[in-house]
Amino acid sequence: MQHLITPTNRDEHADLLDQMHLLRGSQFFDRRKWRVTVEDGRERDLYDDMNPLYCLVSDGHGKLLASTRVLMTMGPHMLADVFPDVMGDEEPLRHPLAWEISRFCVDTKAAREAAPNGINHVTRELLHCLYSAAHKAGITDFVAVHDVYMERILKRAGCEMSRLGPIVLYDDGLKTMGSHFEVSQRVINAMKPLPEKPATPANVTRLHAA
Repeated sequence: MQHLITPTNRDEHADLLDQMHLLRGSQFFDRRKWRVTVEDGRERDLYDDMNPLYCLVSDGHGKLLASTRVLMTMGPHMLADVFPDVMGDEEPLRHPLAWEISRFCVDTKAAREAAPNGINHVTRELLHCLYSAAHKAGITDFVAVHDVYMERILKRAGCEMSRLGPIVLYDDGLKTMGSHFEVSQRVINAMKPLPEKPATPANVTRLHAA
């Protein structure tokens, strides 16, 4: 189930947002050892106080499965303020029709249903939520900072993307890059979530064996 969280409906989704900060703490601090601020297991930064949008995916019964954050590039955002080195000699993109994606996060244990191209079904649904909301708002471009591993995942999910500059090493050798993404109906159609396949005895066996 997809959720678009705005400053006006944030209170209605307080529990999912709390789960989002816990998931970010678990994924970014505990598992990936990023230099992020965590308090009571919850990761948040100054950009969470700037009225961002959030795209979330839940199981429909109150359990968060994935999340990402959206910032306007005309104001403060991570590419311009924290990671300008990934732009090389170019200036960070600032445009009223461009959004920045950050804090892209999937609960890999909870998201077990995979698409035929190897991309997690939940990841695909999160991207579809993000792109659909942007396209409806008239947004034409995304930018993001991410590691090289995420580039492969996003491309396989259907993202049309290109590198903005060089790969830069952060945090003990983490290969980090900036990317530009096309936002269009064509791309949205390519990443439409695939129908979930019903569990078969063979599938159940594999899930328990994992």
